[in-house]
Amino acid sequence: MAFVNERVSDEDIDAYELSIEKGKGHWWTRDKERNYYLWGGERGNPARGQEMHGYFYLFISGIRLRLAISLGQWSKNWHVKPYVVAWDQLLWIDPPDCGGLDRTTVINLLKEALVVYGRNGRENLNTPDRITNFGF
Repeated sequence: MAFVNERVSDEDIDAYELSIEKGKGHWWTRDKERNYYLWGGERGNPARGQEMHGYFYLFISGIRLRLAISLGQWSKNWHVKPYVVAWDQLLWIDPPDCGGLDRTTVINLLKEALVVYGRNGRENLNTPDRITNFGF
């Protein structure tokens, strides 16, 4: 199995001790077979001088990593084909030693998950034809 975007079940919220409210229809990008997930999204407020960044949890082999990624140049219009999603720089990973995991493996799994995450980690109905670029 590979990563897919799906709704987080209440059972998974409990099992992974996620800090999200049950029954709210939150989404994540998950590889159920390998027991990996990516959860989070973009945050920031350019109107208030805050840059937009992607803030995520990446769960691999029982280790939950927190990370931040700067956004690159995304398509400005959903109707552009292909729609471009661009992640510029990996700003930080916590813990810095990747919890003992190989950093290259972590980055490769992160990229694999972000390609599926797409524009917003949901169904991506508005941007089914898209490419994902990485600057890291």
